Amino acid sequence: MKQVLWPASELAALFDDPDFRADVTGVSIDTRTLASGELFIALVDARDGHEFVPAAAAAGAAAAMVHHPVSTDLPCLRVDDTFSGLQRLGQAARQRCGGRIVAITGSSGKTTLRHWTESILRLLDQTHASTGSLNNHWGVPLSLSRMPADSRFGILEIGTNSPGEIAPLSRLVAPHISVLLNVLPAHIGNFDGMAALQAEKLSIAAGLEPDGIFILPTALAGASAHGRKLTFGFEPESDVCAVGLKEGIPSRLDVRMPDGRRCELMLPFASRERMGTVLALMAILYALDVDPSRVLEAFSTLSLPAGRGNAHQIGDIVVIDDSYNANPASSKMAIQTLLGSEVSGRRIALLGELLELGDLAASAHQEVIEAASGLDIIYTFGEGFEPLQNAATCFYPSVADLDLDTFVNALQPGDHVLVKGSNKVFWKHGFVDNLLKRIGALRGHDQGATH
Repeated sequence: MKQVLWPASELAALFDDPDFRADVTGVSIDTRTLASGELFIALVDARDGHEFVPAAAAAGAAAAMVHHPVSTDLPCLRVDDTFSGLQRLGQAARQRCGGRIVAITGSSGKTTLRHWTESILRLLDQTHASTGSLNNHWGVPLSLSRMPADSRFGILEIGTNSPGEIAPLSRLVAPHISVLLNVLPAHIGNFDGMAALQAEKLSIAAGLEPDGIFILPTALAGASAHGRKLTFGFEPESDVCAVGLKEGIPSRLDVRMPDGRRCELMLPFASRERMGTVLALMAILYALDVDPSRVLEAFSTLSLPAGRGNAHQIGDIVVIDDSYNANPASSKMAIQTLLGSEVSGRRIALLGELLELGDLAASAHQEVIEAASGLDIIYTFGEGFEPLQNAATCFYPSVADLDLDTFVNALQPGDHVLVKGSNKVFWKHGFVDNLLKRIGALRGHDQGATH
C-alpha cells in the first residue's frame, strides 16, 4: 500500500477546508503521468487544467485542487488560485521537513549534480530530490510538495531563463546549503550580459537558512558577499581541491578536503567538466558533515542522466547522446571530449543550433564550428549555423531534413557519433532514440551497452 504523503486532516487544516476528507499519496499537475491516489492540481498555463479534472478522476486521482467549480465526483480543495495553492503546498512541505535541504543551480550540469548527490545520499538515509527538469516557477514548488515529511535530505534543482526567478525560488526552498555549479552563457538572451546572468545565478544564496553554506566555484568566490562560503575547483586555493588527476577510463581523482583529508576517487569518466561536478558533490558532502569514506566506492558507479553525454554502443558504432541541451561552453567541452577519445573509426558530430543567446548567437556558433574543425565529419542543424555553411560541414535547416537511413548506412566500423544541441533541436523530437533504433535495424544489432 502506498504511503500517505498528505493526510486529509493536514490538507484540510492547511487550506481551511474542514470538509475535505481525502488522503493523498502524491501530487501531480499532469494527467498523463498521474498515479492512482495523487492530488491533481488544475494549473492554468497554456491550457486550463480544470478541463482535465475528469481525466484525473479516470486515472485514479484521490482529489483535485481547483479555483473554480468543476463537474466531478472527486473531493476538491477549493483555493483562490491553483498556482498559489501549489506554492503554499510546497512551502508547507518544506516547513514540516526536519531534514537537510540542498538547492542547486548552474548553467550546465546542475541536473547531473542533483542526480549524483541524490544517488550518494540515498546510500545513507531517506532522500528526496527533484525529478526531470522540474526546476522552474512551478516545478520547484511541485518538487517540494512531493517531499515526505520524514526526508533526511532534500535535493532541489533551481533554474532560470529570465531575470528575477532564482531568488524567490531559493527563499521558497529555504536551503541549508546552496550550490552554484557554474555560470556560462546559457539562456543569456534574456539577460543584459554576463554580469547580469552571474548576479542571477549568485542569488541562489538568497534563501539560505541562518548559518547556511554557499558552495561555489573558486573563481566566483569574490563575487558573493555571503558569510559562509565553501569553494571548489582545480585551483590550489580551493577549499575542496583536485590535487591529483590521472586521466583515462576509469579516471582517478585525488581530492583535498577543507579539513586536510585526502580522498582518492575512481570515476567512470575522464571529462574535466564531470570532474568539476564531482568536486562540487564532495563539497556538498563536507557541508552536510558526511564522512566521504562511507560512500567513496559509489563514485566508481556514477551514471549520467539521459541525454547528458551517455555513450551507447551498438555493435561497432558508438553514439554519444548529449542532446538534452547545449550552450557554447558545454558544446565545446563535448567536442573536446570526443577529440580526446580513442576511436578506431571516425569522429562525427551532429551539432544543433544554440538558442536564447541574444547578441552572442553569431559568435557562439562560430566558436563551436572552430572547436569542431578537428573532427572528421560535421553536420549542423538550425538557422544559427546557416551562415557558417562550408565545404567541411553538412547543413540542414532541421533534423527532419536529415535522411536517417542514408546517414546510418554511411557509418563505418569504429565511428563515434556525438549528438549535441539545444533541447528543441534533438531532444524534443526523440532524435537519439530514433537514431539508435535505425542503427540497430539497418546494421543488425541491438542497442547494446550504455555507459
